[in-house]
Amino acid sequence: MAKVNLNKRLTELEKSREEDYGSFSRNMKKIAAAWSILLDPYLKQDIPGHVIPLLYAQAKLIRATHKFKQDTYDDALAYIVQSHDMHKEKSEEIDTDELLGMEAKPGTQW
Repeated sequence: MAKVNLNKRLTELEKSREEDYGSFSRNMKKIAAAWSILLDPYLKQDIPGHVIPLLYAQAKLIRATHKFKQDTYDDALAYIVQSHDMHKEKSEEIDTDELLGMEAKPGTQW
């Protein structure tokens, strides 16, 4: 019963956030691009979009070490689930250049 209730809460949370802020995945990719620009001097590569919700989940976990709030745990879990979905989706994309044996980046043969 608790699992069903949790799934329902996560679904409702995702729906309400999307209504208020738009596509979660698209927003995470925008944030990743913006943070990559700001952090450029410190990065060896751009931040993938699915990493942003992991960073947000980490912030929620830090917050959870203080006063108990149910929505802190709900938010952390929702960020992890969304990151999972984005990461899985990205790993399942087929790279047609790789399949054709073409160079993806200049000087890099797959």
